[in-house]
Amino acid sequence: MKIYGRILIAVALIGVAASDPARAICAANSFVSDYSVTPSGPTWTYVYWVQNGCATNHQQLLTDFYIPYFTDAEISNITVPTASATTWTYFKDATDDLFGLGPGAGVIDFHVTSLTQVSPTQSLPGVGYYDSIDFSFTSSYAPLKGPYAMLQTAYAGGLYDTTTMLFGDPSIPGSPDTIAALEAAAAPEPGTMALLALGLAGLGFSRRKQ
Repeated sequence: MKIYGRILIAVALIGVAASDPARAICAANSFVSDYSVTPSGPTWTYVYWVQNGCATNHQQLLTDFYIPYFTDAEISNITVPTASATTWTYFKDATDDLFGLGPGAGVIDFHVTSLTQVSPTQSLPGVGYYDSIDFSFTSSYAPLKGPYAMLQTAYAGGLYDTTTMLFGDPSIPGSPDTIAALEAAAAPEPGTMALLALGLAGLGFSRRKQ
């Protein structure tokens, strides 16, 4: 499934959660967004704001978030938070086409490595409520809007009872391969075009009958 279809599914999941106000608020408050994207000569510095939910305890656990990775994007100087109880690492996987962007597409996976207390009586893998602007990297390319994904894992007694993946569109480096892949992903699939053509033909036929 292409990334835009996955975004629609994520929106639908948030809509379902709206039947429980607490769930709806915490789903809507889980995101990765731009904190700043600034140029300095030929180099751009990307800083992300990452937030998981709104509950200080019994919050679904954030274990990973992902952005697309193309080798020609020249991403370097990656930093993760160090001044908190939660520790992170990252790795580049040039073969994981999580977002369905086609050949050459991979991900950068920002991964939780610590044990964090998420309620007064439990310590579990991952992190419950989380808020940080300490994720950054540099690239030679100016920004464009691209996908991200957050992996939230359930645990017994948590606010959520399923593992979910949320999607959105912060800025990512607009390398040639990235631009080509996003443009291809945004194009209607052949099946969609065929259905549209069939619908237009049917509309024309009905008008002729009138």
